[in-house]
Amino acid sequence: MKYEELISQLCEVIKESENNAQLIYDSAEIIDSINTSLDIPLHKKEKIQNSLSDIYGLLQHQDLHRQKIERVVNFVCEKNNIDKSQYNLAPSAKNIDANDSEETLSDEELELLIKQMQS
Repeated sequence: MKYEELISQLCEVIKESENNAQLIYDSAEIIDSINTSLDIPLHKKEKIQNSLSDIYGLLQHQDLHRQKIERVVNFVCEKNNIDKSQYNLAPSAKNIDANDSEETLSDEELELLIKQMQS
């Protein structure tokens, strides 16, 4: 598998992830709206609200993983002189540098991720 094919596949995963996260978020917002208008005991409303809060937390966690994938794509493009403009990458996912973020990948983790995608 060529790097360009790998990057294309990762970009598809990123886009699917973004679309699915938006659908989940929209559904959670609908549930939240319905919950506020329901005539049920307060403890049940709070239980639903806590579940919604958990959903939002999981969405944030999922978004961190999506951002890591974007960083990998950017890193592969930069290290292999691939024009990344054709992949419509987010400007926030520029590189993998321990000085820029706490959410970084080591060289070993990055290499392992690339190898997994190639197999």
